[in-house]
Parts: sequence; structure tokens; C-alpha cells
Amino acid sequence: MIRAHDVTFAYAARLPGEHPQPVLTGCSLELGSGRALAVMGPTGAGKSTLSYVLAGLAPRHTGGTLSGTISIAGRDLHDGPPEIGSVGLLFQDAATQLFTTTVEDEVAWGLEAMGLAPEEIGRRVEASLTHFELTTVRHRAPWALSGGQQKRLALAALWAMRPGVLLLDEPLGGLDPEGCAEVLAAVDSLREAGTTLLIMTLHPETAHQAGTVALLADGQVSPAMPWKALAKQETALIQTGLLLPRRLWPDLGPRGGDGNAPAIEIKDVHFGYPGEAEVLHGIDLTVRTGQFVALVGRNGAGKSTLVRHLNGLLRPRSGTVSILGQPLAGRAAGTIARQVGFLFQRPEQQLFSPTVRDEIAYGPMRLGLNDVQARVDGVLERFGLQDVADVPPALLGYGAQRTVTLAVLAALATPIVVLDEPTVGLDGRGLAQLLAWLAERREQGVTIVLVTHDLDLAACADRAITLDAGAVIADGPPAAVIGGCA
Repeated sequence: MIRAHDVTFAYAARLPGEHPQPVLTGCSLELGSGRALAVMGPTGAGKSTLSYVLAGLAPRHTGGTLSGTISIAGRDLHDGPPEIGSVGLLFQDAATQLFTTTVEDEVAWGLEAMGLAPEEIGRRVEASLTHFELTTVRHRAPWALSGGQQKRLALAALWAMRPGVLLLDEPLGGLDPEGCAEVLAAVDSLREAGTTLLIMTLHPETAHQAGTVALLADGQVSPAMPWKALAKQETALIQTGLLLPRRLWPDLGPRGGDGNAPAIEIKDVHFGYPGEAEVLHGIDLTVRTGQFVALVGRNGAGKSTLVRHLNGLLRPRSGTVSILGQPLAGRAAGTIARQVGFLFQRPEQQLFSPTVRDEIAYGPMRLGLNDVQARVDGVLERFGLQDVADVPPALLGYGAQRTVTLAVLAALATPIVVLDEPTVGLDGRGLAQLLAWLAERREQGVTIVLVTHDLDLAACADRAITLDAGAVIADGPPAAVIGGCA
């Protein structure tokens, strides 16, 4: 079903005078009908690029140069893209492939493009919405869903089309444990139905699902091997930057801070998006200065909505939010940024400058901070971004963009930091960088609010708060709320 031989691909040069750098170099891969293969590789190895090439998107819609031979289900991709409905691609950032006005329209669109009868479209839409537990949000706009719900919706739309080949780029990224189980069950059902599955991933749990795995490094895919054989090579996986076992994490706490003055006070906050039902229902929380708080809960529980009240991006319908003793009502988001640094769930939502250097400098310059150049140079070195300092951040891969947003946050050096799913898209090397920075912030007494589905990370906080359906249902020591560190 998938045959690629001696494939070399390079995007166009990022800067004038620069030579294109091949992402894939003599890459070969074969996968038989109904088989599953996980391709593992660190951030920047070319996993997403390989999926674009196999889906017929690159270079047709991305630009760049391609050589070698590629065929999908017997069709030579040099002759044209795959037939409609024959290949499904789940993007790493699922939100980028959603474009219709409602959830059910998103699932129906591909079926309509295939020319199916209305009755069949209706049956498949209903089955897909039910399978991925999206019936209650069927009339909502895709952009109004949580990141995890968007991932499930994109997969639901693909699942409904019953493609012969399915390419999944980090299918579990940003999902809660229940969502992960749903996606893995869907993958199993597709395998049983004879779908050929190629899964791009950083994570061993995802690779384990495929049973067979290959490594992508230096632009080439290694021969496939049983998952059990690769799992025995932990030392090599650590050295290549893929893994960072829990035992190698720095000390993140707990430290306490219960007796300190409040850093964040949320009193009886209610909120709903325009034209939507209420999302937050009377939230009451106090976070003490220097506390490390993990906010956990299912996709769609309201976690991202809640933390966006902390930097003024959202304002409550009723209730109050105070930062360091000052109410946020009437204050511009720009002034709040002096006290609260914010890392978005999707890094591209906060990247807009022409270069990485400009991106990092923008906040300190706007806030009139001292030693802007020194701050920029320091974080470029701290996060290993010197080589891309003059590159537009929009041209970087997902993992590199995540590193840039973390560098932006570090340059501001705010007394409070809020991070929304910061581990999504990070390999072992990126995770080590994030954890080291968090450990430094802890030592400096910075207040940290972390939204995460990584329960190992949440378990290392001083305090865990579970949100469900817009309400706090548990609040206390992580060991009591989520069961303790693994």
C-alpha cells in the first residue's frame, strides 16, 4: 500500500542566499496492506515532512524539491495526488485541518467530496460522532473546541471516510487519558478493518500500539523491528534525544508556599463565549506566591478557558480575578503581561514577528524592560536557538516553535508563569530543557500554573486541581488528587 524508494526532499531555502537543506535523504519505506508501522524520531527529524510527502501534499502544496519514487495503493504520486478518500492524514496540530462551521459539517465534508449518497453520509456522520463522543458538540464551531476535542474531531472526519491508508502524525498529542484510550481504540478498529496505518510519533506508548517500529534519523528510515526489540534500547533512545525517563527529571518539588501572600485570586468566576452556553461555573481559587499548581481534567473541561482569565485575554461574565493583590478589571492585557507570562497550547497562536530574535525581543521592548539585548542573547543561548535567530518562527517545525515560545516567556522573567500543555510536541531533549527551566523558576520562587495531561508532571506540583465541566471537583496534594508520581 505504501512504497517509497530513495526519496529525497528539501523545502525551499528559508533565507535569501541560503541553500535548501534536505529533510529526507535517500529515504525508503514499504508497508503492506493492513499493516501498521510507527516511525519514531526526535523533533526536527522529518516525521511530519514524510507524512506530507506520502499524502501527496509535498511538494505540491508546500513547495520544495522531491526526487525518488513513491506509490500509494499502486498509484504513482508523480502522476498526481492520491484519489479522494484513499489516504487520510491527521496533522500534528489538528486545528490546522479544520475549516467548516460546525462539528458535524466537518465530518460530512470529506464524505460529500467522495460523492456518497446523502443517506450514507448521514449514517457515517452519526456513527463517527458517536464513536468519538462528539454528539454533544455537533453544532459547535470547530475553533470553539478544546485542543483535545479538535484532535478527536479531525480523526473522526478521517475515520468516517474509511481510507485505505491512514497517516497519523502524533495522534495522542494533547489528549487526556480517556481521549487517548478512545483514539487507540479507533486505531485498533481501523486495523481490524484492514486499514494500513503509518504513525509518526515521539512517544513509546504510541509506537507500542503499532507493534512494529522504525526510526527516522539523518533523513532515512531504519529497517522495521518489533517494538519489544526497540524498547530494550533505552540508553540509545535517551542519547538520541527521544526519551527522558522519569528518573532523570530534575527536582521540581513540592516546595509548599501555603503561608505566602496570594499571587492569584479567583472569586465566583462565571464565563461563556458569545452565543455559547456558560463554560465556567462559579470558580473560586487562591494560588499562593511561589506555589506550583497543576490544572488537570478532561479535554473540554474549561482548563484553557480558565487560565486565559489570568492574563486578561478573557474577562469573566461575573466574578473577579486579581493578580498580586490587584483586580484585573479595567486593566489592559499589556500591563498584565508585566506580571503574568503565558505559554499558549498552540505555539503558532503567539508567534508573529519576522525573526526569532525579534519575537523574543518584542515583549521586553514593549514593556520597557532593561537590557533587552542581553535578555535576548541570553535566552537564545539558553535554549539553543542561535542558529535560527534570524529565521521567521512561522517556518520552524512544531517542536522548535514550542522552544521559541518558551524562550519568549523566559525573556520576560515574570513573577507568575502560566503554561498550557507545554509538553505537547516535545521529544526527550525538549522535555529536559523545559523541566530544567521549570526547576530554575521554582528555585527563584516564581508562581507556576501548569495545564497538563501529563500526570507524571502534574504529580510533582505542590498542588493539583481537577476541573470538570467548568467546575473544580478536586483540589489538594497531587498524591490525593491524581495518585502521586509514577
